[in-house]
Amino acid sequence: MKIGCFVETYCFHLKDEAQALELFKATAEARGHEFEFIYKKDMNRIPEFDAIFIRANTDPMNTAYVVSRLADSLGKVVIDDPHSIRTCSSKVVLHGLFEQNSIPSPRSRLFAGDYGRENLDRLFEYLQFPIVVKAPYTKFSSHVEKAHDEKEFREITARYLKNATPIVLQQFMPTAFDWRVGVLDNRVLYLCKYTMPRGGWKIRAEVDGRQVWGDTIPIFRKNIPKKLEEIAIKVSKCVGDGLYGLDVKEVDGEYYVIEINDNPSFYHGQEDAKDKDLYEKIIDRLTSGRQVKPGTYKISESQAP
Repeated sequence: MKIGCFVETYCFHLKDEAQALELFKATAEARGHEFEFIYKKDMNRIPEFDAIFIRANTDPMNTAYVVSRLADSLGKVVIDDPHSIRTCSSKVVLHGLFEQNSIPSPRSRLFAGDYGRENLDRLFEYLQFPIVVKAPYTKFSSHVEKAHDEKEFREITARYLKNATPIVLQQFMPTAFDWRVGVLDNRVLYLCKYTMPRGGWKIRAEVDGRQVWGDTIPIFRKNIPKKLEEIAIKVSKCVGDGLYGLDVKEVDGEYYVIEINDNPSFYHGQEDAKDKDLYEKIIDRLTSGRQVKPGTYKISESQAP
């Protein structure tokens, strides 16, 4: 079969990410398939391929989403599929998904700009300071800030509401790391911990004026705690049977889902350090001939971006 891997030039800027992309290519070819990197200029060639594997930013405003929709409409196997992108890219949609499916997650509320005293008091009592403020569309912890008091809350939310409404307010759960659970076809694919950098509270944080990342600690997927596995599979089934990365916090032995991401990161020596067969499993899924099926959670017109 012929796999087209949609990328942008920035996908090759980091050595570890470029190495992972080359491993996908080598794995596909070792299994008897063709694998070609394609770019924006190659969009008219999508009909030539049996499957499309997207590794570029899948925000619905980006070219990758157009590629996904086109490939899906042509009946191609595509990862990530349009439904998964629309669901995972919006924190507002995820808020509804978690509520409707009783997914354990930090306390959250949508906020559309009601600064009335009664409403603010109710929000502050429910969420407690500090409050995490999230724009509807975020990647790698960008456009996520923490308000320590009402003054900061008003400043941050007013700034975010200029670009989108509603925004998401969330309970702050301080932890030393987030679990990252990679899921494919509603099965655990890989497992690791994304640690918080010293002096930061997100996996990518600004410390002393510098952008820093926490370390990645890989763990064999067979060692995943049973309760964590059950929650991860439940959430993935709500979205579909594609490729996802879940971020989960652990507090006092309980697990709280922060988000589920389409287009999870792959850096050679990190996510693939323990379960090295993840490349084979993803290539086999792409060449299975099965399009990704939407899960049990449906996006209403009012929720869709």
